[in-house]
Amino acid sequence: MRRAVAGAAAAAVMVSGAVVTGVVGASMAAGDDPVVLENDFDTAYEPWGPRGAVTLEISDDARTGAGALSVTGRTAEWNGPATAVDGLFAAGGDYDVEAWVKLPAGTAGSAAVHFTVQETSAAGDAYTWVGGAVDATADGWVRVGGSYTMPSGLTAAQLYVEAAPVGGAHPSFLVDDLVVTGAERTSPPVQDLTGVKETVDFPVGVAIDQRETTGEASELLLRHFDQITAENGMKVEAWYDAEHRFRPSPDAAALMDYAVANDLRVYGHVLAWHSQTPDWFFQAEDGAPLTTSEADQELLRERLRTHIFSVAGWMSDTYGEFGGGENPVAAFDVVNEVVNDGATSDPDDGLRRSEWYRILGEGFIDLAFEYADEAFNDTYAAEGTDRPATLFINDYNTEQSGKQDRYHALVERLLARGVPVDGVGHQFHVSLSTPVSALATALDRFADLGVTQAVTELDVGIGNPATDANLVDQGYWFRDAFRVFRERADGLFSVTVWGLTDDRSWRDDGGPLLFDGDRQAKPAYHGAVDGDVPARLKSAGVFAGDVPLDGDATTSPVWDRLPRHTIQADDGSGEPVADFQLRWAADHLTAQVRVTDADPDDADAVTFDVDGATTTVARDGTVTGPDGAAAVVEPSDDGYVVVAHLPLTGAVEGGTAGLDVRVSDGATTSGWNTPGSLGTLTLLEELSYLEVAEATTAPQVDGVVDDAWADASAVTTDRQIEGDGGATATVRTLWSGDTLYVLAEVADPTVDVSGSDPWVQDSVEIFLDAGNAKNGTYRDVDTQIRVSAENVTSFGTGDEAAQAARLTSATAAVDGGYVVEAAVDLLGAGGAGTFHGLDFQVNDGTAGARTAVRDWADPTGTGYQSTARWGVGRLVTAPEPEGLVNVVAPAVVPDDRKGTGPGALLAADPGEWTAPDGERVRYTYRWLLDGEPVRRPGVDAAFRVRGTDVGHEVSVEVTAHARGLDDATAVSAPVTLARR
Repeated sequence: MRRAVAGAAAAAVMVSGAVVTGVVGASMAAGDDPVVLENDFDTAYEPWGPRGAVTLEISDDARTGAGALSVTGRTAEWNGPATAVDGLFAAGGDYDVEAWVKLPAGTAGSAAVHFTVQETSAAGDAYTWVGGAVDATADGWVRVGGSYTMPSGLTAAQLYVEAAPVGGAHPSFLVDDLVVTGAERTSPPVQDLTGVKETVDFPVGVAIDQRETTGEASELLLRHFDQITAENGMKVEAWYDAEHRFRPSPDAAALMDYAVANDLRVYGHVLAWHSQTPDWFFQAEDGAPLTTSEADQELLRERLRTHIFSVAGWMSDTYGEFGGGENPVAAFDVVNEVVNDGATSDPDDGLRRSEWYRILGEGFIDLAFEYADEAFNDTYAAEGTDRPATLFINDYNTEQSGKQDRYHALVERLLARGVPVDGVGHQFHVSLSTPVSALATALDRFADLGVTQAVTELDVGIGNPATDANLVDQGYWFRDAFRVFRERADGLFSVTVWGLTDDRSWRDDGGPLLFDGDRQAKPAYHGAVDGDVPARLKSAGVFAGDVPLDGDATTSPVWDRLPRHTIQADDGSGEPVADFQLRWAADHLTAQVRVTDADPDDADAVTFDVDGATTTVARDGTVTGPDGAAAVVEPSDDGYVVVAHLPLTGAVEGGTAGLDVRVSDGATTSGWNTPGSLGTLTLLEELSYLEVAEATTAPQVDGVVDDAWADASAVTTDRQIEGDGGATATVRTLWSGDTLYVLAEVADPTVDVSGSDPWVQDSVEIFLDAGNAKNGTYRDVDTQIRVSAENVTSFGTGDEAAQAARLTSATAAVDGGYVVEAAVDLLGAGGAGTFHGLDFQVNDGTAGARTAVRDWADPTGTGYQSTARWGVGRLVTAPEPEGLVNVVAPAVVPDDRKGTGPGALLAADPGEWTAPDGERVRYTYRWLLDGEPVRRPGVDAAFRVRGTDVGHEVSVEVTAHARGLDDATAVSAPVTLARR
């Protein structure tokens, strides 16, 4: 996210290789250059969207014309209107950017406002000002902008408007009369390819806005798709002006017109949703939140019905009745994302605690469908038609078992109540790490319900940077997915891809769609049409680091911390002949190769090809290659080990390099890649690594920081993933037996768990890859655990029940934050010397929205999708204890007959202790009531409960004694005394 940048107006600034200039007060968009972007904001603000948690609306407080863009609800400097320009600006092109800004009437003071471009490349994100800042006030409009040169090598670019705070607050502002001129971006013509729609027996849709209704984008769309969905233009907020009045959504109108003109179906999205619904829907006239009173419930029911009937009525009045005339609407998502993501609730009905739910309960879903059915399939339906609009419920993560269970149960309940649900929608916003089989399982799971199904928002992230290997893998993923869809065509209403081209996708984790920013087909397209996809390429992420070429190079512990890449024999046997590991530095790649070859031969060697530069290391240590290439070779029990430094040029974090490793065994050569091909290496950050100490005494998981944690090393969540600043955690880890213990002490002065999504609540996430497979795709033993500040647990990818069974957790509120303590079963993978993938994340919520995310290891923020960038923890043995050590805590044992009630005789279990040289241990006991001693220490291990003790807590303090050793003391967990 954009960091705060302070400074006065500047005449010229040079940042990240781009030169930007501005002359405040002169026309900066003048000249003969073509207009590449223009907004008068009279009726619409597309293609601008919100950057951060802000609200964009058309206001009648305009400089010219009928409207201006109003930007409200800002909580940070970088919050404002934004639009992608990587598909609009050409690399090396010069652009003039101009707009007019002011603060709303009644706003005191001034705010420095300016344009910024967020430039994303393999090296990361850079932020370039466009011109200088101008002081905006409520007194009048001022011009802002400047000139900008688009750098080359960007994977994404976003133009946005930001404003400095006023008196510590982030003011609303207005924008009008925006013009960008400059060199038009050219791209190849749309390819003459078979349309995706021609290869399947179901409609294929695409999510768009009105930008895709003209030019080459429209040409591409009409060739491949026969159904459209408004990405944002039919969501609830799109239908209302700043005065809360219903009016046609400009984007919806443009898309409906386009559908009619081109004989396309429209799949509407969405009538009721917890997000992108105006706040006033859930407020009384005075702005107070609606309550659950009957009057307030009736008000919200009426608002829901009125909204649905207004949408349906406008569509019918403008395009004819549903099912007749030119009306293109075939389906509508009635409710969206109502199932929770694993957080337990009371009652545990599996539903999101949205404002809809808070006020109306589960019944709001029934009402939405009943109102939609009445409006679309009765009141505004053409005579003689039978339910012309198919009504869907829609949700995400339905490929994950726990949410899938809750979703299925909800639809079953709705159908049992006679709610007119026609179809179940599966968004399928996924990544390459999502197995295609999970989609098939999700579709098959709902086949028993007798409703149609739709894939509603399909996209597949591939990670950043997008490599040739990942693009090819994406091609195979789409091939397999569309084969799943074709096999189930009879039960599919449609399949919709969530975006036309990568540069227009809402996602920033690599191009997730079928076509790139130049509207050219990717391997993903060829996979979707079941065409020819290029041969798979090898790829690997390489963490930063270096191993000196000294006597310890081949046995450095660095090489044990990550899984190895295998080279198999080229004779078809599949037998491994070698494996290797890599690290990179600014000027060289370090490779360690272990070769299995017990029979030395003069031709034995390892050959490296790095971006076309070849280095050969013979078994005898001879190195042939470019300047800077060097190596050491050592024999091993079954062959030999090579560690080589291989020259790199211009290596930067986030960059890539090509590599092949070939092993020659006499006359036979085997390689990592197919002959003539190079795999793709992505150069990553330094590996986050920690050593997890063995617990002398296993900690009690109770949210209390006990003495067991004294020997644990700590890491902190220093990586900023989202937002600015926010809550941080100091995280300590221990292990005992087959259990990993985690203690997170979170610094967060304001704890907020009001959000309806568990990840927007204040919480700690623990990521565990037992055995450190770094598989990318989650395995059954990989887990994402989320524990809120109130100890509400939820889980990510995988079987929720299995993950929950591995976890014991507790939380406690403390001054300045909260504590999360957890124990996680390692499922047999633990023990001294073992390695495990680990990461820790802190989510910081404010007023029901997630405002910051920080973690320890993975800088991408996509650990919920892939294990590949997590850190690594090694379990190390505890030093031999000196003296008496308590290894199993004491315990209070209830009376067999009377439990812990009056007259019960409680017994003290001293627990387990170790002593050097087998010294005999004896014990004395002191009983405590509410933490206070009730008798002096003695050998009596029993305690008689009196009637007056009921309701209090009893514990026992055990002191161990052994000849020649200092005494040691441990206290049991307290037990509450209660009548049976």
